[in-house]
Amino acid sequence: MHHIPQTLDEALEILNNRHYQVIAGGTDIMVQYRSWSETLPKLNKPLLFVSQIPELNFINESDEFIEIGACTTYEHLLNSPIIPKILKDTIIDIAAPGIRYVGTIGGNIANASPAADGVCTLIALDALVEIVSSETFRIEKICDFITGVKTTSLKPNELIRSIRIPNMFHEHARFYKIGGRKADAISKVALASVCNVSEGRITKWRLAFGAVGPKVVSLPLIDEKMVGKTVEELKETIESIQATYAPFIKPIDDQRSTAVYRKEVALNLIKGFIESL
Repeated sequence: MHHIPQTLDEALEILNNRHYQVIAGGTDIMVQYRSWSETLPKLNKPLLFVSQIPELNFINESDEFIEIGACTTYEHLLNSPIIPKILKDTIIDIAAPGIRYVGTIGGNIANASPAADGVCTLIALDALVEIVSSETFRIEKICDFITGVKTTSLKPNELIRSIRIPNMFHEHARFYKIGGRKADAISKVALASVCNVSEGRITKWRLAFGAVGPKVVSLPLIDEKMVGKTVEELKETIESIQATYAPFIKPIDDQRSTAVYRKEVALNLIKGFIESL
């Protein structure tokens, strides 16, 4: 039996009693469970529709964070003046307008695709995910919340309530996507990159790669090695920096592209970002 709860508490109580397939916009789930043309999708669990729950639809700003409800649509984010430009740039590349009106940021995270463009950028922005059940509350880094291909740490009785992005200005923030077309296409390779510079030296450096591993590739220990260097030093050592990231970029061959192409492009995107500083 499917349910359409009206409040977050109601949704969490329902999840305590039975396993459900949670659905918000459905732009990923309906594709995963699709059946023959013009027939109903093949579902192995009842659906819990959460897209209209008010407690999951909001954008708030504090001195510390920009907080986004899990069921906030991409279109709502695009129209908000407080959302970082790099996230808006990412959303424009994610999908056509029709998808953006129903697709949600929480769904993009929960789906845990290695090619999830939104996840790529959120990880580069050091975003956190807030997870709740009827009795518990926890906050995780998105890179830790996603554990592998289509897998997360989310328990059957839990929901993503919100995403928290540190409220800070980024001097250089870029999202690069290589796909079959500009939008409404799964990425062959993606890179979200964030860099801040103060008095000529790097104070923050974050790269997150999409579609080159079992989950979005984030390497904070390597990123930290860039902090303290000058922009000129980065530009003079591009090949060395590429070589540092290269062993951790492990794409596969599939219908969209080859592993060799993906790795070469990912390394070239690093070069392109450094040269743009």
